[in-house]
Amino acid sequence: MGNPYDNPEFFQQYAQMSRSRLGLAGAGEWRQLEGLFPPVAGKRVLDLGCGYGWHCAYAAKQGAKEVLGIDQSPAMLAQAEARNRHPAVSYQVCGVEDYPYPENRWDVVASNLVLHYIERLDPVYRLVWRTLVPGGIFLFNIEHPVFTAGVGQDWIYNEAGQPCYWPVDNYFLSGPRDTRFLGCAVTKQHHTLTEILMGLLDTGFILKAVEEAKPPAEMLDMPGMKDELRRPMMLLVKAEKPQFLAKDGKPSCIK
Repeated sequence: MGNPYDNPEFFQQYAQMSRSRLGLAGAGEWRQLEGLFPPVAGKRVLDLGCGYGWHCAYAAKQGAKEVLGIDQSPAMLAQAEARNRHPAVSYQVCGVEDYPYPENRWDVVASNLVLHYIERLDPVYRLVWRTLVPGGIFLFNIEHPVFTAGVGQDWIYNEAGQPCYWPVDNYFLSGPRDTRFLGCAVTKQHHTLTEILMGLLDTGFILKAVEEAKPPAEMLDMPGMKDELRRPMMLLVKAEKPQFLAKDGKPSCIK
């Protein structure tokens, strides 16, 4: 299946979402994610799957000296160029798994709602590790395993059309999950919580924060938003490449 974001029907529906129209202010997870961002003034930031470029623009406005947003969708990057152009920001058509990840190149690597389209996380973790400077931060938001393990990623409804409960099945069976998103067929990749977090630890990262996204109080009056408190949809993770490494590149204890 091709990239759904280059499907004109899908892209038209995506453009109507609050996060597309309003930017970060329309993203329910942003209040938490912003709190996890490290200081980026004078830093170099790589955004994996940058979409409309909202996070790239945010980093630039916070003083980042260089920001690169990559995305495999030319349609998304066209929007990024139109909405979030900045002298410190450049955009490149490139998939997450195709970027070369030059060694010790970036201070911060960020990724928002992209990694649940990646079949195998461990190779990406190793590439991010390679491209981060010692002490660098990897910050990402991925769909929560409870969400990706949802049957059809939808509620079970009663006769009145009200959501009764969120069904979860085949949780420990990682891999593709076919669902419908914005009226189109979309394939996502389910990863267990163990795979997401232990993969980082096995790579050598230090976990700095793990948060499950909850909509803020000021957004609860939006249609369907209160139901987002009934099960987690997104998982926010902040990890650090240790400042001090042994000669083999592995973490080294400070003595």
